[in-house]
Amino acid sequence: MFKKLTLLCIFLCFFSIVAGTYLTLSEPGHCPEWAGCSAVDIFNVTEAKSNQFAIDRNLAKSVHYYLLWLLVFSLMVLMIVSCRQDKFKLLAVSVSSSIFVLTILQTVLGIWLAQMPNIPLISIVHWGLGLIVFWILFWLYIRTQIEVFEDKAVNGFVFLVGLCTVALCLQIFWSAWSSLHFALSTCLDFPKCNGYWWPELDFPGALNLMNGLSGVYESPSLPARISINRFLLLSVSFCFIVNLALVLTTLPARKTKAVKISAIFLAIFSILDLTLYIGFNLAPELFWPKFAFLCLSSLAMLPLIGISLFNHKPEHRTNDSFSSIPSELAAELEPDSAHEIKPRADDYQKPAPESLYLRLKSQLSHTRNGLNKVLTNFAGGQKQLSSDFLADIEADLIMADVGIDATAEIINRLTQSLDKKQLADGDTLSQALKQELLNLLKPCDETLHIAKSDKPFVILVIGVNGAGKTTTIGKLAKRLQIQGYSVMLAAGDTFRAAAVEQLQTWGERNQIQVVAQHTGADSASVIFDGLQS
Repeated sequence: MFKKLTLLCIFLCFFSIVAGTYLTLSEPGHCPEWAGCSAVDIFNVTEAKSNQFAIDRNLAKSVHYYLLWLLVFSLMVLMIVSCRQDKFKLLAVSVSSSIFVLTILQTVLGIWLAQMPNIPLISIVHWGLGLIVFWILFWLYIRTQIEVFEDKAVNGFVFLVGLCTVALCLQIFWSAWSSLHFALSTCLDFPKCNGYWWPELDFPGALNLMNGLSGVYESPSLPARISINRFLLLSVSFCFIVNLALVLTTLPARKTKAVKISAIFLAIFSILDLTLYIGFNLAPELFWPKFAFLCLSSLAMLPLIGISLFNHKPEHRTNDSFSSIPSELAAELEPDSAHEIKPRADDYQKPAPESLYLRLKSQLSHTRNGLNKVLTNFAGGQKQLSSDFLADIEADLIMADVGIDATAEIINRLTQSLDKKQLADGDTLSQALKQELLNLLKPCDETLHIAKSDKPFVILVIGVNGAGKTTTIGKLAKRLQIQGYSVMLAAGDTFRAAAVEQLQTWGERNQIQVVAQHTGADSASVIFDGLQS
C-alpha cells in the first residue's frame, strides 16, 4: 500500500510540474505567440497573438489546480499509511511529513503568485519546491525498497555524482530563470548570438534577484536577457560533460546492475536534453522543444538519485571479491606445500591439574544454570510429599539437560533411599540430589592416556543428529595435533548429507588427512580403510 501510494504521489507531482511548466511558457513574452523573442521589444505585440493560448491556459490552470490539491490529499494519506509501516517506519514518517510541509509551503507561494505574478525570485522558489518534492518522493520510493550501508569514504565516484547533481541544479535554475525573463530564444544564429560570438552582456541585470520584490517588475534589458541565455548555454554544456563523464566511469566499473541501468538512463536523458536545447535554439518559433526541455530537466535528476542509492546497496560477497588482494599478500597466505608442517609439542601448555569440582563447574555451566531452579526450590522445604512434587522435580531435571533415563534413575533412587520425612525436608532432599548427580558423573572423570604403540589409538565419536559430533572431532583433532600426536580422521558418517564434506573442511583447516568415501557408502569399509592407512 505504501509503495503504490508513493508511486501515485510521484506521478501526481510530475504532472503538476508539467502543467505548471506549460503555464509558464505560455505566458505573454514567449515565442511563438509573441514576436518579441529575438532582439525586439517583448511588449510590442498584437492582441490576437496574446490570446492564442487563452483556451489552453485555462485548461492547464484547471488541471494544475486539481492535480495540486489531489497531491496534497494523497500526501496526507501517505503520512497516515507510513505510521503503519513495519520496515523503515521512522524514515517513512519523517520524510513523508517533510514532503507534506514542503507541498503546503509551495501551495501558499502559488496563492501569493496568483495575486502578484511578476516576482521571478518567488516563482523560482515555487518551482524549485515542486521539483524538490518530486525528487524526494522518488528517493523515498527507492530508499524504502532496499537496504543501504553507510559509506563515509568520499571517493572519486561519489564526488562525481555530487558534481553532476550540482551541475543539473544549475542547469534547471538557469532554465527557469531564462523562462521567467523570456530569454530562452533571445539569441539567433546558434551557437552564435545574433551574429556575435561575444555579444554585449549585462551580468548585473541578469542576476538581479530582487526584481519585482518591491511590487514593480522591470523588464530586463536585451543585454541582460542575452547574458541569461549565455549562462544557460554554459550550464547545459557543463551538465552534459559531467554527466557523460559519470556514465563513462560507471559502465566499465564493477558496479551493480541497478547502478549501470541508472547510468544508461542518465545518458539518454542527457543526450535528449542537449538535443532539445539545440533544437529550440535553431527553431525558436517552435513551442514544444522548449516545453520538453524544461520537463526533461526535472526527470534527469532521477537517474542520479538511483545511482547514489544503488551504489550504497550491499552485495553478497563472492570469491571474486577477494581477487583484489595483492599478489605478495596472497603468496604469503597460500600454504607452502614444499614444507611439511610439523606440530610442536611445546605449543601446547598443559594446564595445572584441577579438581573434579572445578572441572564440573567450568564445563557444565549450561546444565548448572538449569539445575539452579531445581535446587533453589528445595530451600523452603516441602510440607507434604505428593506425586505432583516428584513430577515437578523430574520435569525440572529433564529441562536441565540431565536426560530422561538419568532423571528416571535419580527419582527412583531418591524414593528408595529416603523416607517420607526426609523427602519433605528441603535440605536433606537437596543434598541427596547433589550426591546422586555426582555419582552419575564420577565414572566420567578419566584422563585419556594414549600409549605409544605401532597400532593406531582409535577414538569413536557417536551421537544423535545435531549433537555437535563433527565440531567436537575437529577441536579434539587440533588439540591432539598440537600435543605432538599424528592424527588421522575417518568420515564414518556416510548417511547425512554433507557430513563427509564438513569433516574434510575440518581436516583442511588443521592440515590433517581425512579418509572418506562417497555419500551412502558402507561405514565399516570407511573405518577399515582408515585403520589400514
